[in-house]
Amino acid sequence: MPHLILLGSAASVPDADHDTVSLVLCGPGWSVLIDCGGSPLYKLARLGMDPETVHAVILTHGHADHLYGLPILVQGLWLGGRDAALPVYGARQALDRARQLLALMDLINSDRRLGLEWHSVPLREGQQVLAMDEISVSASPVPHLDQDTLALRFDNSVTKRAIVYSADTEPCPTLTRLAAGADLLLHEATGDFPGHSTPAGAAEVARKAGVGQLALIHYPVHGVSLEAWQRQAAGFPGAVTLATDGDVYPL
Repeated sequence: MPHLILLGSAASVPDADHDTVSLVLCGPGWSVLIDCGGSPLYKLARLGMDPETVHAVILTHGHADHLYGLPILVQGLWLGGRDAALPVYGARQALDRARQLLALMDLINSDRRLGLEWHSVPLREGQQVLAMDEISVSASPVPHLDQDTLALRFDNSVTKRAIVYSADTEPCPTLTRLAAGADLLLHEATGDFPGHSTPAGAAEVARKAGVGQLALIHYPVHGVSLEAWQRQAAGFPGAVTLATDGDVYPL
């Protein structure tokens, strides 16, 4: 069964148990990386996943904690002998930053390097990003400081299940509409900062969207009680959890 695996759950500063945010969407013989915190190939290896199954990468935005693992992913796939090009999807601003980062590392624009295919995702509500077997991925723009940022929705046409990942965002109507009726909302809970959400704000989005469950992600892991952080989302009437590294969410 297709599923999402959480590769990292923390906000920008990780600890021994929580890496910075990234996910992998998995199906039979394929996977799609969502953001690139940490070392993606190391994390996939720990899951027993063949790096050759990586079909694509989706970048929600261009901030460092969501992007810094991309160079080592590209280098590792190239050195591992991958022949197929790697498609990278995201808003144009994020793709521009990714290209700059790879160029700095001499990992782009060379016949000796891994081929990359860049796919700019328009900043429109419900924009189709890609489809794999029965899974479709769509996106809507959400507000996050100076960054063009995409929240993502994963729909399974067979099971009729849907999961939404907020990326980094303030509570906003576009996310509420994208998440409408989803089985699970993975919503960031960084705290009371511009461009981010509190647990209570995440709970309000989940309540308005009528989702089945809420999992808080991209939360601080230093200097706070995680149990107390989770309790702040009590305004959502359904089940609330703290997403943790290694969590598996069936689609």
